[in-house]
Amino acid sequence: MLVIDEAFDCWRDGKNPHDYHVSFDDWWQRDLDSMLYRDRNHPSIIMWSIGNELVERGWPEGARLARMLADHVRAVDPTRPVTAAINGFGFPESDESAWSRTDGVFAALDVGGYNYQWRQYRRDHERHPRRMIIGTESAPGEAFDNWMSVLELDHVLGDFVWTALDYLGEAGIGRVRFEDEPFSFLGEYPWHQANCGDIDLCGFKRPQSFYRDVLWRNGTKLYVAVHLPPPEGRTPIPTYWGWPDVWPNWTWPGREGQIFKVDIYSACEQVELLLNGRSLGVKPTTRQERFIATFEVPYEPGTLKAVGYAAGRSIAECEVRTVGEPAGIRLTPDRGTIKAEAGDLCYVTVEVVDGDGLVHPHADHTIFFTVKGAGEIAAVGNSNPTSTERYRGNQRKAYRGRCLVVIKSCGKPGEIRLRAQADGLDGAEVVIRAA
Repeated sequence: MLVIDEAFDCWRDGKNPHDYHVSFDDWWQRDLDSMLYRDRNHPSIIMWSIGNELVERGWPEGARLARMLADHVRAVDPTRPVTAAINGFGFPESDESAWSRTDGVFAALDVGGYNYQWRQYRRDHERHPRRMIIGTESAPGEAFDNWMSVLELDHVLGDFVWTALDYLGEAGIGRVRFEDEPFSFLGEYPWHQANCGDIDLCGFKRPQSFYRDVLWRNGTKLYVAVHLPPPEGRTPIPTYWGWPDVWPNWTWPGREGQIFKVDIYSACEQVELLLNGRSLGVKPTTRQERFIATFEVPYEPGTLKAVGYAAGRSIAECEVRTVGEPAGIRLTPDRGTIKAEAGDLCYVTVEVVDGDGLVHPHADHTIFFTVKGAGEIAAVGNSNPTSTERYRGNQRKAYRGRCLVVIKSCGKPGEIRLRAQADGLDGAEVVIRAA
């Protein structure tokens, strides 16, 4: 794991009335030393960052502060480079003259951290050919452009994603809205999750994570992403941190004959899409197509299958199937044994499945949990960013067929028996051992 350890979100100029700027002059050195001395023996740390999106980044005062902080870091630990995460002055792109105001801050750094500024990578290399760059924040919708920059440009070291794991707060910045709605940065209540993570709040991979697997050549060669059908006459558009509302779902009762937009993320040269064995065509999925092929598919129940080709031969397959009625619950713990010491955790994935064991994508049953033995429920959750349910308790609704229950040890060895039940479904039970 590669870590940039970052000290501050503001310096002397604050972003909110009572944030760190009120303490900066009195505390910056003690707090910086605390981080450096605490963490310097961790081999995962590759850089120290002296700040994120600083208000002073474009002014002489910011350049002076950057030099003061960077010099102090090097005095404590000269073995690692110093960076800072610098954003632009217009969103998402700065014009070149405005962006050049950050040169004073970048001059104090060993590696320049760029937040959402991949368009500057080539320009800045022409102006400052010795500057090393790393993407310190990037949005999902610009994943292709950011990663191609990393592959093409020797002076660009890599790309950090905003964000890997979803989080509470900045509610709805990654939502999908409709074109006829007035723009707002945040989603209104009941939005409470950011909804911009490659991995959702329960740890499940979202479609953009599979797309990055394709970009990174990380094992996934094909992924079938079916667009949620919008209300008639309305056009859905993701926000800047958003991703289209897609998921691998071919279960749409009552929509027979309706045209669905289907994206295939592909690490193959070409992809063929088949519906119940009938070819819907072959399309290229090279870099020119950003490794995505899009098909218009009339819905009919059955199997939607993508086949990937390279050099004329099939090298990968991926399919989604129409599922049957919800029939039961499946429990999958992340491990079968946890430590008996108090507070050790087991994350149990809860799925609503049909008679063949396929997850039902529309299931929203309320699942009730009971625990007996040497453990108890620490938390429950699902990936619904607008759910108003509590994260503590003994019940949770499934969202798109899944939810999560977290079990913790009570501090003694023995069996922990978890049972899940829901109206109209066969219950399930799993045993976790505390040892």
